[in-house]
Amino acid sequence: MDSRFYGVLRWFLCCVMLLIFYMIMSGGFFRTWQPILIIPLAIAVAMRQGENQGMLSAAVFGAICGLVLDIACGKLFGFSGIWLLPGCLAAALLVSHLIKTNLLNFLWLNACVCALMALADYFFRYILFAAEGAALVLTKFIIPSHLSAVFFSPLVYFAVKLIWIKTSTGEKVKLSLSSIEEEEDWE
Repeated sequence: MDSRFYGVLRWFLCCVMLLIFYMIMSGGFFRTWQPILIIPLAIAVAMRQGENQGMLSAAVFGAICGLVLDIACGKLFGFSGIWLLPGCLAAALLVSHLIKTNLLNFLWLNACVCALMALADYFFRYILFAAEGAALVLTKFIIPSHLSAVFFSPLVYFAVKLIWIKTSTGEKVKLSLSSIEEEEDWE
């Protein structure tokens, strides 16, 4: 199969995961708060894209995830995208230049982005406008939602890793065939 097919399949599966996480968030499966699984998805994809020097696609996918998150949470359209775009870009840059893609690095990076987004959400929506009941919103909604994003993030990480492993077989075969041809040229 062609490597473009696997690339399209990879992005299709990531978008299906995004749609499933959107349905979980907007479906109200939990009573008071919803797990924000879109943030770990964006960071996991950005880390995998960073391995392949795909910084632009990581940032764009992060912005799209942010927009979907805004729709699911009823926030100002673009607010989460403003925070997820640089978060995903930073994750891709860190993976391409500084750190390895593994679960431990994913967990701390995801926790940092979740904490930053929770603080930004709380500050710009409640503290800045001196909204009544801001402490209640913090303890009943914001903290549990973002902690659940960190708690469930290993599942998201391994799902994205599985997608990358299953859809990269065409590239590995192509690389191995080209290395055999190069080896024959040197003999």
